[in-house]
Amino acid sequence: MNTHNVNVNTATPESPKTWDNSPSAFWLIRKDALLVELAKAEGELMMYHALERAGVTTETEEREECPWDAAVIVKSLAEMGAINSPRVYEMARSVRTLAVNLCRGAWRRGEPPVLEDLKSCVAEAEAARNKLIAHWAEQEKPYCVMAHGETEYPEDDPTYGTYWREGVVHLGRAWTVAEAMDIAAAAWLEGEWEPRDADECHWDSDFGRDMGPVSFSPRTIVISDEQNRKVLTADAASLEWNAHVTGEAEISRLAAERDALLREAALESGWDNFSTAKQLRAKAEATQAGVVDSAWQGHPDVMDALAAFVRPERKTWGDRLNTRGLSKFMADDMKFLISLSERSCPASKNERYELVHGLALSIADHVSRAVTDWSTPRPKIPAAVIAAWLLTKEMVLALFGENGEEIWSGVQGALKSRLTEYYHDC
Repeated sequence: MNTHNVNVNTATPESPKTWDNSPSAFWLIRKDALLVELAKAEGELMMYHALERAGVTTETEEREECPWDAAVIVKSLAEMGAINSPRVYEMARSVRTLAVNLCRGAWRRGEPPVLEDLKSCVAEAEAARNKLIAHWAEQEKPYCVMAHGETEYPEDDPTYGTYWREGVVHLGRAWTVAEAMDIAAAAWLEGEWEPRDADECHWDSDFGRDMGPVSFSPRTIVISDEQNRKVLTADAASLEWNAHVTGEAEISRLAAERDALLREAALESGWDNFSTAKQLRAKAEATQAGVVDSAWQGHPDVMDALAAFVRPERKTWGDRLNTRGLSKFMADDMKFLISLSERSCPASKNERYELVHGLALSIADHVSRAVTDWSTPRPKIPAAVIAAWLLTKEMVLALFGENGEEIWSGVQGALKSRLTEYYHDC
């Protein structure tokens, strides 16, 4: 056979063309690797038990660390959702028994899972596996969308309130520039800039309280590629996308302007004029808004995405509020509710939910107090008050999304209770 005539482009089992690089495949590879490590740890634990039965003393560092190593491996398997079958479950329990009998304290230091019943472990594993694979799949997307700005933190001493420092919030990842712009638009429209990761704990045992970020004030939205090269930026307040600066002379001029502003900011900091220095640094950053990596300057994908982009319109509840016919207290509550719904009043996501819910209950009380005639089967309420009540419903449903109906049902129940109470009093 003439081997020179073989088609070398034909994929073989060893060829990279046959590799499956999907997150699911990588999950299986990682699971197998951890099970190999767990089997080794189980063998070592059995060896130390056998030596003890033979009367051989082995007070070595390796012996002390073996239960801890085993616990760490079991923990890793649980976190990735790999304790998902009877065989793996029994293997993990066997290792736990061996490790605990050898040194319970070392096993606990590894913070392993409880490993209760098989059914619970499998259910938890499925959820953990799906979450991890989804995370890996998200990481494969080439474009990253970040909001740059300032993050608010609590002071060490609560009497001093909070302080601000530079920070970023991850908004998401995308397959295309256009999709990345849509992610930015959705965050801008929502107006919720959550500085905390969902699974992150900020409890500080030294201070005995949560020391994590309180809120985030965005300044610039930045889209970057997989090599962390700047692709496109936008003003976070207006969602106006910055046109690319492509001329070399203009880029050089802006760089010189930025450097001059930063030098001036350094001088102001030296004189303890921190507020002025902060403003100068912000101006310096603004000079680079349209300056992106050379690979992306005027790139067709960016130009097409910019041409197709349509900025969404935020709802302006204030245009629909008529305070004539409302009591001063109800009008004030409605204005506050609108400021929260339109995000013009600074508040964290959880604070906004709590405040809106409380205001809705307060407005329900105002409605019950506005009844003008209790003699009819259905109490008479001024039209202006009813209009404000219906507007409140719209804002609650819009803010709470899929939970809106449940929240509003509770507010309606509070109104009915107040009407019943006032009816009996009358």
